[in-house]
Amino acid sequence: MERRLTRPREKWFFLIVLPIAIAIEWAFALWLDWSVYPRAEWVALVDLCVFMPIVYLGLFSSELGIGLLAASLIVPSANQFLISELAGLRAASFVFILAFECFVFWKVMQALYAKNADAKAIERDFAVPPFIAKLLVLEAKFWKAVWSLFRRK
Repeated sequence: MERRLTRPREKWFFLIVLPIAIAIEWAFALWLDWSVYPRAEWVALVDLCVFMPIVYLGLFSSELGIGLLAASLIVPSANQFLISELAGLRAASFVFILAFECFVFWKVMQALYAKNADAKAIERDFAVPPFIAKLLVLEAKFWKAVWSLFRRK
C-alpha cells in the first residue's frame, strides 16, 4: 500500500489553510499586549499544536500519527489488525475537538449576550482586539433587538 505524500487535496491544505492559520496566529501575537494578557500563549499553542494537526489528520490521513504511519509501513498489510482499528480513533478525536470548540463558542456567546456585555471585558477575558470586541458587542445588541421584535409580535 503506497501512499503519496502530496495528494492534490493536501497541497491545498499546505498552500492555503496552513499559511492562513499561521498568519492569523502571527497577527494575534503582534497585536496582543503580552503584559496585559500574560497567559494568552494557550491560544496559539492550541491552534497550531493541537487543532491544526488534528484537522490535517482528520481530513487527509488514514493514520493517527507518525507512530501508526511507521507501524503501517513496517507491519505487512495482511497482519495489520490493530492499526486499522486504531485509525478509527480519528473520529473520536474529531468529537473531542468539536466539543472543545463548541465549549469555547458557548463561553464567548454567554459573555456577549449577558445583560451587561462590555467590550472591555470581552477584550480582557478572550484576548480579542478592541475593535473586534466592540463589533461583537454591537452585533450581539443587534440580534437582541431583532429577537425582541419577534417576541413582541
